[in-house]
Parts: sequence; C-alpha cells; structure tokens
Amino acid sequence: MADRELRRMHRAELIEIIYALKQSEDQLKAQNAALTAQLQDRQLRLESAGSIAQAALELNNVFAAAQAAADDYLHSVQASLADTNATAANTLSQARSEAKRILEQAQADADSLKAQAQQECDAMTAAAAQKRTQTEADCKAMVERAEQEVQQRWQAFDHKANELLDQYRSTDGLPSEET
Repeated sequence: MADRELRRMHRAELIEIIYALKQSEDQLKAQNAALTAQLQDRQLRLESAGSIAQAALELNNVFAAAQAAADDYLHSVQASLADTNATAANTLSQARSEAKRILEQAQADADSLKAQAQQECDAMTAAAAQKRTQTEADCKAMVERAEQEVQQRWQAFDHKANELLDQYRSTDGLPSEET
C-alpha cells in the first residue's frame, strides 16, 4: 500500500489493518508451529522408516502443506489490501462530500451576512437622508424666523428712531425734513 494512502488513513483504520495483520501473523505462527511439529514428526518417521523413498514422500507432504499455508497467507493479504483500498476510497468520498457541504454552508452563511449587512446599510443611509432632510428643513425654518425677527426688530428700531426724531424736532424746533 502506498505511503500516501497510509498517511491519509485515520488512526482507527490503521489500527484495524494492524490488528488484521497481527491476527494473520498469529495464525501463520500457529500453522508454522504445527508444520514444524509435523516436520519433526515426519523426521522421526523418516529416521524410523529408514527408507529414502518413504522420506521423500513425507517431505512432499510437508512442502505441499507449506505451499498451502503460503497460498492462504497470500490470499489473506490480498483480501486485506482490497478491504483497505475500499475503506480508503469510501473515506475519501465521504471527506469530499463533507468538504463540499461545508463550503456550501459557508457560502450560504456569507451570502446571508452580506444581505443582512446591505439591509442595515440601506436602513442607515435612509435614516441619515431623512435626518439630513429634516435638519435642512429645521435650518431653513430657523433662518426664516431669524430673518423675520431681524425685520421686525429693524422695523421697531426704525419706528422708534422716527418717533424720537419727531419728538426732538417738535421740542427743539429743529427744522423739519421738508426744508
């Protein structure tokens, strides 16, 4: 299995692979012990039989058993590899689906926040425009009142000044404006 695939696997998956390989190893050790015992047994038989032909027949059985054990181990490793590859492909597919879902959710959240911010900005702009319009109207009204007050005071001042001038002319005998 490639190093990249092993690095991308989760710890639990790696532990499962190690556990399966350990079980296979234990099984093969047991078979090896059994075959070793058989070999010793056959060697004893060979020694007791004393026949080279008999020994050759017994050795053939040992080699056949060893070949069968090797074939079993090879099939076990290939099955484990196929399971591991299937698990890795499934995990990769799930990770891609989850990443896509997360990206879509993030985009939706960003769009929602953007729309909310735009609404708040529009509301603030409208409120500011309304406040500016109200302030301009208030200022215009204040200017008009101030101009009216100035006009009224000017007229009052002019009226009083004319009254004072009229009184002064009538009491002192100042020449009137007509002459």
